[in-house]
Amino acid sequence: MPTPAIAPRLLELSAPALLWRRSKQWMLQANRLARWSATPERWPRPLLAPTHEKGVLLGSHTVNLERSDSDADPVLEAGKQHNVCLAAPAFDGLLLAPDRPLSFWRTLGRLTERKGYRHGLALSGGCLTPSIGGGICLLANALFEFAARQGWHILERWGHTMEAVPPPPGALWGMDATVAWPYVDLVMAPREGPVRLGARVSDGKLRLSIHGADAPRTRSRLWSEDESLLELPEGTLRINRVVRRVEDIGSGAVLEERTIAENRRRLLNPEARKRTCLTCGESACHARVEVPRVEARAP
Repeated sequence: MPTPAIAPRLLELSAPALLWRRSKQWMLQANRLARWSATPERWPRPLLAPTHEKGVLLGSHTVNLERSDSDADPVLEAGKQHNVCLAAPAFDGLLLAPDRPLSFWRTLGRLTERKGYRHGLALSGGCLTPSIGGGICLLANALFEFAARQGWHILERWGHTMEAVPPPPGALWGMDATVAWPYVDLVMAPREGPVRLGARVSDGKLRLSIHGADAPRTRSRLWSEDESLLELPEGTLRINRVVRRVEDIGSGAVLEERTIAENRRRLLNPEARKRTCLTCGESACHARVEVPRVEARAP
């Protein structure tokens, strides 16, 4: 197998190469939107569960909005937290079932300034760039890890290609999900159902929950395999795969054991984690993003 290479960063691309890259993205966007219409059972329109009762709590998951490291740009960090607070209500109260999966983008829709989204940190083409709706991957990460630990079917998940934020000590590495409108999606379905998804932000934390009619019948265990570090001229790649075993609580029978995430990620050093379009000084970069002054001053 050939030695894997790391793709050129945005600042290394010429103007024609950047235009070709964007044209490819437009084609992928159009293709995915067409598939939404052609295959509604895979990407169903979001439907709210009845509000009169929640049922039995099947699980909960809490994530801090604020980064624990000191490398975050304050403007982009504030934008991320604002964006997650704005997006979370779209997922609160969703009715989901084995035949009614959750699609991140079908639920949330496109992130625009008109909807109130701000610039947050995004990983694009090997660079850390400001992007409208940036930081929304925190919500996607939390949804993926929560669903994976609940034993849900993972129908579509993409991992990040760069690690801009180191995982907490002791955390299982690779439990993330990157999203890009609308063709890089996160699609998952509960193993049993119907269930009601809860998603709220309070006290600086994203709080997810799942309620159903009956107590949980399965339990899941996740672990990492094939961990390795690969040194390349362009940087260091960390590689692993996350394996999950789902068991029946009553009988102990193994219902499923398979890989749910394969990860290949470039690790950034502390200096690179702090460098964004706001600080890099690469004025000749054709992909450079400027944040409006009003937004840059926002708390």
